[in-house]
Amino acid sequence: MPVPRIRRFAALAAIPAALILLSLGLPAGAAGADAPSHYGEKAVSAIKGRIRLKDCAGAIDDLKTSLKKGFPEANMLAGSMYENGVCVKRDWERAIPFYIQAWEGGLREGADRLAAGYAAPENGADVAAALWWAVRGRGRDWLPECAVGRAAADDIDRFAAELQTWPQARLAMCNYVTGVMSTLAAEARYPAQAFVEGVGGHVGIRFLPAVPRIEMQRGGVQEYLLLGLVNGDAARERGSRSADGFEKELGEVADRALRRYPQPAGMPAAMVVKTSYDFQIQFE
Repeated sequence: MPVPRIRRFAALAAIPAALILLSLGLPAGAAGADAPSHYGEKAVSAIKGRIRLKDCAGAIDDLKTSLKKGFPEANMLAGSMYENGVCVKRDWERAIPFYIQAWEGGLREGADRLAAGYAAPENGADVAAALWWAVRGRGRDWLPECAVGRAAADDIDRFAAELQTWPQARLAMCNYVTGVMSTLAAEARYPAQAFVEGVGGHVGIRFLPAVPRIEMQRGGVQEYLLLGLVNGDAARERGSRSADGFEKELGEVADRALRRYPQPAGMPAAMVVKTSYDFQIQFE
């Protein structure tokens, strides 16, 4: 497997967003402005609809418009399109500034995407950048063994210097855990099937890196109806079907995360990484 690297300033050394915006034909000041999430999500939904219809030209045009309006959700989508080669040539370096803009606009998933991408072997496995962004997403409390000292947490120079003192086995372990968990955090925001069925609830996740295996425990399932919130037991048949789809999509995300990152040798057998998610639908 590729050896995780430590590159000084790698976490911040992205292609300037202005250059990427110019490549899309946008003014340099277009990114970074906050915008209401409701409108940003509606715009992104329309762009995704064009992508599903294989209308890449229309999707790019609509994306440019949404980026001009400063929607952080549009920056997230632009980053994902570059990272995965959707309607544009795959280019991780071009994805980076869009994810940063999304994070700066208030979307924590931007940091999760950066952590997952920097940890990925296809992008060179830069463990310093992966850990730097993980703690700015949902990764601060995942694994104490991968935490830096308080003084280094927000100082890129001290952060990189402290990681230089870690043994290679620790770096490989932390890069692996960060990659898997950040992929879960980035992609498990709200499964599409659950949204369609109108179901939410609490899901606990346990990652056993030495196996490797990801286990999910579903808590109380809630079904959202136009009249309000009712417990899933009140509509048992539909609630059960909805919950199964909900869990299935989370399982697919977990499988992708495990396939993306090769397991390093020597993972501690007793290591368990835990997190949880609460999925809710908000009506406006």
